[in-house]
Amino acid sequence: MKSNLDTIQDITTIKRKIILDVRGVKYTTSVNTLTRKKDTFFTALFSGRWELERDSNDNSIFIGRDGDLFKYILSYLRTDKIHNNVMTDETLCRRLIIEADYFCLHNLVFILTEHDRKRQEEERLAIEKSFPNGTLLRLEHKVRLNEFYGKINQKWELIYKATRDGFGASAFHSCCNYRGPTMTIIQSNNNYIFGGYTSISWTSSGWYREDQAAFLFTLTNPHNIPPRKYNIQPARAAYAVCHADTKGPTFGNGHDMFVCDDSKSNKSSYTIFPWSYNDTTYKGNNTFTGAEHFTTTDIEVFKLA
Repeated sequence: MKSNLDTIQDITTIKRKIILDVRGVKYTTSVNTLTRKKDTFFTALFSGRWELERDSNDNSIFIGRDGDLFKYILSYLRTDKIHNNVMTDETLCRRLIIEADYFCLHNLVFILTEHDRKRQEEERLAIEKSFPNGTLLRLEHKVRLNEFYGKINQKWELIYKATRDGFGASAFHSCCNYRGPTMTIIQSNNNYIFGGYTSISWTSSGWYREDQAAFLFTLTNPHNIPPRKYNIQPARAAYAVCHADTKGPTFGNGHDMFVCDDSKSNKSSYTIFPWSYNDTTYKGNNTFTGAEHFTTTDIEVFKLA
């Protein structure tokens, strides 16, 4: 066991110069350089709390990390700068992040991940803008709806919002008829989010319309089912949607999903599911809200932008 005097002498010596053997690659530097940043691997290593094991030949200290990458670590500790080639070489950058994290160089990790953060923010903003001006969809739900649709970068335009335009069937048809493919998002009085997609324009014809591309979906539900898409049954595609001026958005013969006139003020809206659509989660009428009948607190309809 070393005496306190021996330890002090050792520390004084290595502050002037030290040799590191980083998995076979030798680096000469100083403890002052290595400990410039607080609370790192190196401040702990040279804290004096442990006896440092040294090579008997050159007095070097072994560190079992990537010897080639350590030059970037040492350069950063000396200059607070990063080589230009690091930020332009994605593979090198990611390897260096691992090393910087190991050495607890948190600010270096922050710098090295700046590009990723910018890209993630750009992606977040792009997703946010995919369904603009609505209030019902969380970011992850926007992603899933575009996955359900089949085009992850699809942009949509809000054409109807019940709390703004009215809950009546006439308001829905006034805003949504003849607008092309639409995505309908419904919020129930118990705050579950669900809806349907149709590739054909809504009308007030009073007839069922065929749509092989139509589907229903749940985003949040009482069963903790992750966001799920329910495709139209091919044999029942002729009844994919019901176009009636007295009804809000209505899917399937039966109906699988029916929104009544003035749907916020009564519980006449309902789901008889599955009828024309495939139930792949086997919760039947309870799939979307936990009950057959429901009241709406908001409805949003988006068309392709």
